[in-house]
Amino acid sequence: MADSKNYEEWIEMAKKDLRGAKILYEAGGVDELVAFHCQQAVEKYLKAFLIKKTGVLHSGHYLMRLLKKCYQLDENFKQFVPQVTFLNAYYIETRYPAVDSLTVDREDAKKCIDYASQVLDYSF
Repeated sequence: MADSKNYEEWIEMAKKDLRGAKILYEAGGVDELVAFHCQQAVEKYLKAFLIKKTGVLHSGHYLMRLLKKCYQLDENFKQFVPQVTFLNAYYIETRYPAVDSLTVDREDAKKCIDYASQVLDYSF
């Protein structure tokens, strides 16, 4: 199965991840999963922008690398450096067991939702 190069589908998937994070948060769900879904939402949104602008699906999960590619095409993406830096920590660390596992508290989970929402609210 090949990933779609339709940027609108990537935006829709990003919105679904963010909606899922909000539902988990409101239900008092696992905050690590809230953070992970927010990271995923932003990753998909950045990839959607890159697909729209370049026609290429950019690989990788490191948000800062994706963001840098975005702001090379649209300098307005630079405003999201703090949000993306924060969310970037929640990709690997929330998915796998670790000796020093990352704990996400309610405040951080809420911040993840707020930050992901800020990025997804940007119209390109």
